[in-house]
Amino acid sequence: MHRGRLLALATAGAMVLSACAGSVEVTSERADPIRVANVDEPTTALPATDDPALVDPGPLPTQAPTPTPIPPSGDVDPEAINFGSNKPPRAYDDFLLAVMTDLQVWWTETYPAIYGEEFTPLEGDVYAAYPERPDDIPGCGSERTTYDDVAEYVAFYCGVGDFMVYDDGDNGLLAELAREFGAATIGTVLAHEFAHAIQLRIGALDRALPTITTEQQADCFAGAWTGRAARGEATTLQFSDGDVRAGLIAMTKVSDPVGIDQFVPGGHGSAFDRVGSFQVGFNEGPQRCAQLLDDPLPLVPNEFTTGDVGSGGDAVFGYGENDLIGFLPEDLNRYWDEELDITGLDRLALVVVRSSSDVRCDDLRGDLSQGTAWCASTNEVYFNEPVARDLYNSLGDFSVGYALGTAWSEAVQNALGSDLTGEARALLNDCLTGGWVKTVTPVDFALPQPRLAARDSVRISAGDLDEAIQTVLLIGDPGIDDNVIGNAFEKIDALRTGVIEGTDACLSQL
Repeated sequence: MHRGRLLALATAGAMVLSACAGSVEVTSERADPIRVANVDEPTTALPATDDPALVDPGPLPTQAPTPTPIPPSGDVDPEAINFGSNKPPRAYDDFLLAVMTDLQVWWTETYPAIYGEEFTPLEGDVYAAYPERPDDIPGCGSERTTYDDVAEYVAFYCGVGDFMVYDDGDNGLLAELAREFGAATIGTVLAHEFAHAIQLRIGALDRALPTITTEQQADCFAGAWTGRAARGEATTLQFSDGDVRAGLIAMTKVSDPVGIDQFVPGGHGSAFDRVGSFQVGFNEGPQRCAQLLDDPLPLVPNEFTTGDVGSGGDAVFGYGENDLIGFLPEDLNRYWDEELDITGLDRLALVVVRSSSDVRCDDLRGDLSQGTAWCASTNEVYFNEPVARDLYNSLGDFSVGYALGTAWSEAVQNALGSDLTGEARALLNDCLTGGWVKTVTPVDFALPQPRLAARDSVRISAGDLDEAIQTVLLIGDPGIDDNVIGNAFEKIDALRTGVIEGTDACLSQL
């Protein structure tokens, strides 16, 4: 997140934050004062909910790495993967056989429906690569493929020989993802690589398309197949909510590093873009994915501007006018109150709290243990500083931006008279937050050339939306049937709707 030029406000003044002997003094002449509650009390975190990660987020929470059970009726092809002669067994071997079996079945059915001709199976094998394996994997532009070659790429499809390879080493990224988040992460990767085999068959790999375009379509096809498995339509396996979440995590883990131009050869896209392509396939199916080569999805910026290079895109966690907690609330007030001029929505003030005893509100809306909540009676946003600092340190500055955005969105819904409750209300808050983000994103959401947005006083930096994705993966409901604030898939989908389509798309849901 980046503060550009100062906002020109008639009532703008100075705000000073200083610490001395355990106390904090805040003075402000701004229109949206920031108040620190009960400043003489010790700095302690607010009580957690049942999930301690909400107070100290740390890394993304893990799930049991046991693979999804294969239904007894599933006819799994034991030769769907070439395991080699001396492969160390992995807990997910049978699961991956089920994945490859169903991908073959699915494309045999789907390819003729989309492209009007029979699907031709892979000429080569799907190889598991591991350090102990003999040098028996064919080369892709060289005589042989070594394990080191595979470990560098994690997994790949080779059109020369029409085969696939994935890293089956115990210390590789895929094994790590399977241990932390479940074997479905590898299933998603294999579905993505299989999509490149489809692109060879339709001639897409001969069209000199940008790499990001073919990668986007492959992510979409992987999402479409995951949707099939989640709906119970696959022949050999069924995905749980945790498996779908694992697929989303896989997309974030194999995205381009922040600062990389997506349009360079080999570019795959940011985590936000890759998850978005995956969700388009999941929600709309493979026919929609087939259109993406000629009508690609919009992309968010992934390159640092000159001003962001030194900071890595993160604003300072502080309360000064050019610090994160100084300019974000001001811009949220400016957008919702001044630009949209919503009747009944006054400018919100921020109250910084460090313990539960700091809270003075009987009608708090939201979960303060996740960073922020709105007090309807006082029109104040309570800001849980210990949680916000943990989010900032673990995920980046826009994890805090997301938390603040949803608190303002709750006030917006109230002013608009929204009668939504529970999960539906929380998801609309995500969408409205995305609508605000769109106004501070320096692109026109059109391939391939970005441009600065008209409102450039505050703008997001490369990687900020990826941080929002990470935050949502952290706080979302565990399953689709929990219906509290929405699971990670639903929340990301709602946020993305706002970012891509704007606030009007969110307001149309009321």
